[in-house]
Amino acid sequence: MLTDVKQDDEVVREEVFGPVIACLPFEDVSEAITLANDTPYGMAASVWTSNAACGLEMVAQLRTGATWINCHSLPCSEMPHGGFGASGYGVDLSTAGLEEYTIPRHVMVKH
Repeated sequence: MLTDVKQDDEVVREEVFGPVIACLPFEDVSEAITLANDTPYGMAASVWTSNAACGLEMVAQLRTGATWINCHSLPCSEMPHGGFGASGYGVDLSTAGLEEYTIPRHVMVKH
């Protein structure tokens, strides 16, 4: 856990893989959303709250491919896995992942 970091620090701005969490202070939920979305990446996030309704509202505003509430990184093969922005292209896992390997076509024949 890293504290005393700023929004423009590399560990906050870049996509860091590993057991790392950067903790930034915020005044309200709106500011927390703004800070979280202020990056070109959007692979995953977690929201930690005692208010489930607030957590769901936050999830709706976060630009991430996966978001967990009160947990982090629980894989689920039934759900698509992919990110927003510079966090990759497409998805894997689930039936949505299978669509990455198909090319839909429309063919019509009139007799």
